[in-house]
Order: sequence, then C-alpha cells, then structure tokens
Amino acid sequence: MNTYHTSTRWYRDLSNKKISGVCSGLAARLGFPVWSTRLVMIILLIQMPLLIGVGYLVAHCTLPVKGY
Repeated sequence: MNTYHTSTRWYRDLSNKKISGVCSGLAARLGFPVWSTRLVMIILLIQMPLLIGVGYLVAHCTLPVKGY
C-alpha cells in the first residue's frame, strides 16, 4: 500500500511579513494566496477579537521562523 505524505510545517515567514509573518506562513502551509489568508484573518478578528488576538499572539511566540 503506497502512501503519499508531504511533511510541511507551519512557520513564520519573515520574508513576506506584514506584522510578524504568521499569516504568510499559514498561507504557505495551506497553499492559499497570502492576501486571502490575511483577509480571512481580518474578518475573523472583527468577529472574535479576543480569541483571534490571543491565538495570533500564541502563534507568534511559538512558531519557528522559516530557515532557522
């Protein structure tokens, strides 16, 4: 039985960042355009500011930087 497994990690992409690179790293992980990931993040931030704000802060503090 053959399995196809690609190991892609979520990281902070500092070369394509606006604030800290969390959204650009997530876009690279999911294969989405960066602008759409940022747009969804802004819409969610307006709807649930505390949850998204805390999640973004945790992601900023815990995700490794690309290339390190």
